Amino acid sequence: MAGKEHFERLQALIDLEREAEKAENLRELRKFPVSQREALGKTVTGLTMNAIEGGMGGMTMVVLSRKPKGEELSPFHAMNAGDNVLLSLPPGCEPRSAEGTLYKVEEYGVTVALNGPGPDAEPRGSCQIDLLGSDATYQRMRKALVTASESRRSRLSTLREIFLGETSPTRARAPKPVFFNDRLNEYQRDAVKSALAADDVALVHGPPGTGKTTVLVEIVRQSVSRGERVLATAPSNIAVDNILEKLLDTGLRVVRLGHPARTLESLRHGNLALQTEADPVYEQVREIDAARERLIHRVSRTGGRDRGIRAQMGYDEKHSREREVGRLWREARDLEFEIQRRIIASAHVVLATHAGMSKRHVKGDFDLVVLDEASQATEPLSWVPLTLAKKAVFAGDANQLPPTIYSKEAAEGGLAVTLFDRLKDLLPANAQTLLRVQYRMHESIMEFPSEQFYAGKLIAHESVAHHTADELPGVAATPLTSKPVTYVDTAGAGFDEAWNDLLESRENKGEAELAVKILYELLAAGLKPRDVAILTPYVAQAKLLKTLVREPGLEIGSVDGFQGREKEAVIVSLVRSNEGGQIGFLGDMRRLNVAITRARRCLIVIGDGVTIGRHPVYAQFVAHADALDAHRSSYEWHHG
Repeated sequence: MAGKEHFERLQALIDLEREAEKAENLRELRKFPVSQREALGKTVTGLTMNAIEGGMGGMTMVVLSRKPKGEELSPFHAMNAGDNVLLSLPPGCEPRSAEGTLYKVEEYGVTVALNGPGPDAEPRGSCQIDLLGSDATYQRMRKALVTASESRRSRLSTLREIFLGETSPTRARAPKPVFFNDRLNEYQRDAVKSALAADDVALVHGPPGTGKTTVLVEIVRQSVSRGERVLATAPSNIAVDNILEKLLDTGLRVVRLGHPARTLESLRHGNLALQTEADPVYEQVREIDAARERLIHRVSRTGGRDRGIRAQMGYDEKHSREREVGRLWREARDLEFEIQRRIIASAHVVLATHAGMSKRHVKGDFDLVVLDEASQATEPLSWVPLTLAKKAVFAGDANQLPPTIYSKEAAEGGLAVTLFDRLKDLLPANAQTLLRVQYRMHESIMEFPSEQFYAGKLIAHESVAHHTADELPGVAATPLTSKPVTYVDTAGAGFDEAWNDLLESRENKGEAELAVKILYELLAAGLKPRDVAILTPYVAQAKLLKTLVREPGLEIGSVDGFQGREKEAVIVSLVRSNEGGQIGFLGDMRRLNVAITRARRCLIVIGDGVTIGRHPVYAQFVAHADALDAHRSSYEWHHG
């Protein structure tokens, strides 16, 4: 049975992937001593605990900090709110370690929301934080694959048969919609109509800046107006937040699942934890948690100041109190869960990451699931939300970066092929729509990716077609700000790439210093740091750039990490410069597409024309810059 074999193969592939991820985490732990893990930002030692506080949902919040030691980078430079961490406490503490989620990350301090009860009292001595992986996602994928494979005579079994090419999707004559958003262009309207007419599945192809999330929001609103319940998901937290932000103003009852630390601060009122706290019944939860806190502090006061008294406290009495603390914790969580279940059941739209959907909270009673950034989720991950709904609408772009996969064997075995990839080749044309009008890039920035990746079909909306950086308030016209595209060629400058052993990545010091000079030229012209990003395909180069420049608001990062984002001006450092013309993973054209489509008004690409020019597509980019009279030499900046 082909279906059964398909799901068994996916099971085997995710098992390979999980082992590869575990091996990578272990390899890093073994390969790198604590000092190197600290340099990588994966461990922070010498932390002082400043406070233990009660937080949202009765979670214990631990506030930690470390004094600056004159280091070039913040100790937490590789950590973000929402990361899973292990907190190790000093000897003599109970518990000795606890897992949690980073709630707030500052330059020299973090707040950790612990998954369970915290320490009895603020410990004396230093604490340590290590970044962790998580098994929960793999468990959910395994369960989803089994559910999808074994389903019989159901909406899920119909979707499975369509997605395996065993049967064709059907369409109905949908009534002509009255659009909630009257600013949708004709291609966006076609996508909405196509999705509403589909009985089973529709695909929305959304090149950069074409507003595919806006289309999804319209599809959600139309579906709710028909009395349907909708699940909105994406593989990343930022993509879920993009949908949430657009839905919060619609008057629909929406709730975002997942740890509040993984939701943008400005949108946290949409999160389940905050909505739970705002419920009138939550006052009872607060009272139970307060009683538990009083009991904990009574125990810690008895032992904290005078160890003699603690020693005299009877073993039975101590354990009786600990049992009571545990009982109160469970009672508060059970009551909290009932409030949450009620909020979710009454919501028109439930939002979550694919991996953030707990079956405890979400049952399969949705009429529609919309999957945003569908081209960035592996097929097993996509099946997690698909098992919960009767119909699916996917939005994505197969010409942008795919999901990251650790296992080469799993990738070659088919894990690198997303469900979105398969469906674009499988589904009929009337189930797919290409969005063509983009609202981000100057037409000269758009022109090259449009020709290379979208058969020349992209159209720059009149509001952006001719906009340049020097039209922004307070920005002067300079050779850089008045041009939408600039290619700075470093050929012959002696900017050789180097291998960074610690980060197992490439860097190019000369090119990084040039990028910083160009950045300061933009800032001197009046651009604000928050309007600029410096992007590079290599993490070692990103780290090197962060040591060279610190401007509040400026973003420096990897191309892969910036997918789905945009800035007014973007500087791209390609790094590769070698005699052999080797360009490594720059050869993945999807990475080039993402890199050059982040900029709205000003794109500056820095690279060695001799090295990258040996690849035909990069050679065409250089020719495109020539045609725009935008090909400059790095020698122009040598005098600085």
